[in-house]
Amino acid sequence: MAPRPNVTIVKTNGNLGRRAPNTDNVRGMVLSAPAIVGKMQNGVVYPMNSADDAVSIGITAAYDTANSVLVYHHINRFFIRNPNATLYLITAPQTASLTDMVDPAGNYAPVLLRSQNGAIKYTGVARNPAAGYEPVLNGGLDGDVFTAVAAAQALYTSEFAKFRYSGFLIEGRSFNGTAAASTNLRALACTNVSVTIAADMGVSNSNPAYGGYAAMGDVLGINSLCAVSQDLGELDPAFNLQNTGLGLFVTAGLSSGLPMSSYSDADLDTLNTNGYLFPDVTAGVTGYYISDSHVCAPIADNDYAYIENNSTIEKAIFLSRTAILPLLKSRIKVDPSTGYLLPQACKAIETTGNRSLAGMQTDGDLSGGIDTYVNPNQNLLAGAPLQVAITFVPVSIGRAITISIGFSNPLNTSN
Repeated sequence: MAPRPNVTIVKTNGNLGRRAPNTDNVRGMVLSAPAIVGKMQNGVVYPMNSADDAVSIGITAAYDTANSVLVYHHINRFFIRNPNATLYLITAPQTASLTDMVDPAGNYAPVLLRSQNGAIKYTGVARNPAAGYEPVLNGGLDGDVFTAVAAAQALYTSEFAKFRYSGFLIEGRSFNGTAAASTNLRALACTNVSVTIAADMGVSNSNPAYGGYAAMGDVLGINSLCAVSQDLGELDPAFNLQNTGLGLFVTAGLSSGLPMSSYSDADLDTLNTNGYLFPDVTAGVTGYYISDSHVCAPIADNDYAYIENNSTIEKAIFLSRTAILPLLKSRIKVDPSTGYLLPQACKAIETTGNRSLAGMQTDGDLSGGIDTYVNPNQNLLAGAPLQVAITFVPVSIGRAITISIGFSNPLNTSN
């Protein structure tokens, strides 16, 4: 029976490019802090969507003042920098060192990262030592910083093997003020760890106990505000450490307790070369921006010499693995005459790999060139693992720009 003439409607879907929410702005924070009876316990993970969540467990500005610690401060600064971020907090006793807090066999950072099963993309660590603590300086900082850098890298490596990827930002406490004597962090083999020695002088000068602090909460908040491919020192007003209206970084300094005006351009060049994250000024731009997105590893022959390099590859790994994971233990047809993979099977896997990273290209986190390749000549029947190769072209960062400028005379024919 022929249907009557009519107009058929086919409602399509998926055309708006909407994607599932990601966890790019989920961060972790590990702080040493006095426990609060009946409210906040050391070693327990607390989820936070605003500083009000800290207040609900007794962590307030008054708590900081009463205990001469910077706990609420770091949390509050984090959310001032990015009100839309998610933060997971775990605290340790004040007797715990930075190294203790990131010990791969310990009860703090490892517990935090396991609790969220890979959702935490970057973790900040800061110390609030008990009254009377005297740092033992080594290489220009509290020696605890350097042992913490190594421990944090070991924890990263351990977590990476479990498909959980979180880099680390370590508070660079008690900088001794001498750039020339500073340890070259770039000489370390800790690609997934960074150290900040930035300090807000308004905080440093507010209590003798805060003199050696570094602004981990501010830097972590700006990091959470970045796209995975962005340098957290980009001259975007949203990344400006200074906010005079809120009284933030009206005067910037270092964890030495000295303002930036105490340091020469040569000093800052040295600190930058040595891989520290500190407040920097750029002529023509108001305020202070983070010097660069350094990690504690060499630049030469290293594809992952900056925080954004690591963030980009970690997101690509997560997305591609998630997309291809359904193939694990699945049936894959082979050519019955050769035993090798069928061309259509290879093509399907390649399409899956390419699609998994397409969103990153749309978001501007990749330049393009996404290419997934599956060699058909693989002997899966003999138990060989399926080999899938994925490459892409990252975005670049303009760390140095040269402008050629001069006069032009239209009557000068030699020009």
